[in-house]
Amino acid sequence: MRDPELASHARSAASELERAWSEWRHARGLDGEEAVASYVAHSIDHPWGRPRVVLGLDAAEARALAELLCRAEAVN
Repeated sequence: MRDPELASHARSAASELERAWSEWRHARGLDGEEAVASYVAHSIDHPWGRPRVVLGLDAAEARALAELLCRAEAVN
């Protein structure tokens, strides 16, 4: 059974991630592609069925995101 609160948090997180990634891409002149994040109602692999957010990035964007996250972690 899905928890409505967890589902709401996942939808919200997907929207926030989508907005942030869009702004990051726009600031670098990488406009063009549409949505990269989507809310998934539940995870087949997760035993508790917690909602998940799925990213749809190509390889170059995945590397850019990984680099961005590593730099942010190094700063903290």
